Amino acid sequence: MTTVVGACAGTSASSASAAAEELDRVLAGLQWRFVARARHALAAGDWTEHATGDGALLLVTDGLVRVRGVGDVADLAPGDFLFLPHGPRFEVHALSDAAVECVQVAPTGAQTARGVLPDLVLLTEVPQTEPTAATMFRSLVEEYRTPRSVLGDRVVTLVASLVISAWYARGCAPARWLMQRDDPGLAAAVAAIHADPGREWTVDDLARVALASRSGFAARFRDATGLTPGRYLAQVRVAHARCLLTAGDLSVAAIARQLGYGSDTAFGRAFRRHTGATPSEFRRGSVLRTSTPPATATTAATR
Repeated sequence: MTTVVGACAGTSASSASAAAEELDRVLAGLQWRFVARARHALAAGDWTEHATGDGALLLVTDGLVRVRGVGDVADLAPGDFLFLPHGPRFEVHALSDAAVECVQVAPTGAQTARGVLPDLVLLTEVPQTEPTAATMFRSLVEEYRTPRSVLGDRVVTLVASLVISAWYARGCAPARWLMQRDDPGLAAAVAAIHADPGREWTVDDLARVALASRSGFAARFRDATGLTPGRYLAQVRVAHARCLLTAGDLSVAAIARQLGYGSDTAFGRAFRRHTGATPSEFRRGSVLRTSTPPATATTAATR
C-alpha cells in the first residue's frame, strides 16, 4: 500500500481510523445549548454587534459581509458558515445589501470548547456541500419559537458537530489538530519530524522531544498514527521528495542528501517502495503532467 504523509500526502487507513475515533471522542464531549437566534437584514454600510459572551453560528444567505473582532476572517459571501465557539465580541458589517442568520450557543457538555476548538471554524458553500447542516440551521432560525428547549439543544449540537466534522474532513483544521489536543508531547515529536525530515531520528530522540519514556512513546506513536516512528519518518521523507522532485530545482542526488539518505541507491529504493517509481521516473512523469495541456472539446475536435 502506498501511503505518504506531509504537504503532498494522504494518510494511511489505520491512522485515518484512529483520527476518526478521536474526532468522535471530541464531538461526543461537545454539547451546546440553544440560547437565541436572529436574522439580520442589513443595507450596505449597516452593521450589527454580537456582545453577549455566547458562542455563535452564522450563515450568510445574501450579499457580502465582513466580520470584525475575530481575527483575520475573509469577507463572507452567500453560503459561507462561521462558527465562533468561544463567545467573542464581534461585529458584522454589510459590504452590500446582505442577510445573515445567527444562532447563539453555550457549551453544556462535560468538555468545554476552549482548549479543544480553535477561535473560529469557517466553511464555504455549506448549503451545497453540507445540506443537512444548512437545513437544520435555518430551521433553528426560522421555526423554533422557543430556543431554550431540549429539542433545540439537540439540534444545535448536531449542527455544530456536522460543521466541525466537515471542517476537519476538508482539511481546514490546523495541522495535526487532534493530536495537538489529545497528546501535545506526541504532537511535538511529529512536528519535529516534519520540520527536519533529513535528520536520522531515533525513537530515543523523539521520546525526548515528547518528554516521554521510550517504550511509552513508541506505543502512543503507533496508536496515534498507525505506524512506527521509523515508517512514519520514511513516509514523510517520501512526501518531501515528491514535492522536491516536482519543483525540479534540485538533482536527485541533492534531494537524497537533503533527506538523510546515505546514497542515491538507498533513496531510490525507498522512494520506489512507496511510490512504485524511481525518483527519475517520477520527475519525468511530473514534468509531462505539467507541460501537457489538457485536451479541450475544441482541440479534440480539430485532431
